[in-house]
Amino acid sequence: MIQFKILARMRLLCAALVVSGSVGCGANFAQAEELTVYSALAKEHFAELIAAFQKQEPDITINQLLDSNGPVIARLLAEKENPRADIILGASVPGLVMLEEKGMLMPYAPAGLDQIKDRFYDRRSDTPHWVGTDAWASALCFNKVEGANHGVEEPKSWKDLTKPEYKGMITMPNPNSSATGLLAIVGWMKILGEDEAWNYMDALHRNIAQYVHSGSKPCRMAATGEAVIGIAYPAPGVKAINDGAPLSIVIPEEGVGSEVEGVAIVAGARNPDAARKLADFATSQEGNEIHNKYYALVGRKGVSTSVPNYPEGEEAALVDMDFYWVAANRDRILAEWQKRYGAKDEPK
Repeated sequence: MIQFKILARMRLLCAALVVSGSVGCGANFAQAEELTVYSALAKEHFAELIAAFQKQEPDITINQLLDSNGPVIARLLAEKENPRADIILGASVPGLVMLEEKGMLMPYAPAGLDQIKDRFYDRRSDTPHWVGTDAWASALCFNKVEGANHGVEEPKSWKDLTKPEYKGMITMPNPNSSATGLLAIVGWMKILGEDEAWNYMDALHRNIAQYVHSGSKPCRMAATGEAVIGIAYPAPGVKAINDGAPLSIVIPEEGVGSEVEGVAIVAGARNPDAARKLADFATSQEGNEIHNKYYALVGRKGVSTSVPNYPEGEEAALVDMDFYWVAANRDRILAEWQKRYGAKDEPK
């Protein structure tokens, strides 16, 4: 957690100045706001959003913790009795629903809520506990050069990934670490039914080289040739293509699960006013225009910019997801997944 030590030193300095008779430091410092943000957004996405926010709110000091979705949710749960975070950015909605059901989120309707699409906010409560900022779907990143080197063709479907010619060529996020991994699994359960999805994962496991602990890493590994195929989501693959990587991005023909990530204020937040300001900004027109640089699907109506090399057909391929079912069954699914497939985990 950055800046905590700096802030402590500033307080000690101010105290010393007051003792020595200097004036002004204590008064000015008392006016400063702090805000502790836990985020599962990609580093570049988070940095751009916070930089734009601080242009509007330069007096708010940001303390930040960035990690994958699983560790962020786990840390929030561990801190339930003494929360340190004020606000959560970019956490998956099933994770936010789990926190909501444990009474860990403060209801708040950000300014302009009427401009947010229906599927992007908590509609079970009069005042939402979470509001979605962006969404993504499962996708495959395929390295065309490495595929040719190994004599394999680009997959078109989820079923294709179980073909024996792909043995040892596929990477995927561990769903215990990454919402992207969980998204893939619950998408398969929606498409195939739960029992058949486990059969599918048994077959897929034979071709998996490694389960990694980041949702974007499989596409980055495919981009560098460390893997031929990465199960991930489109955005990191699009970035790699735009940077010159020999990738193609595949939306599997059976359909794809989708995930919404959003913003929520922590119940018991020490700095609720500053948290509300960031929630307002993250769901604003400007905030959504920033989200749209990283995701084709965003929460605010009317915000849609064409992303170069983004795959066609993503929105049409989305299957309906019940985030509340996912939240209720998450722990059971993750425990079973780890028992079956954890032997191929990337070392932490």
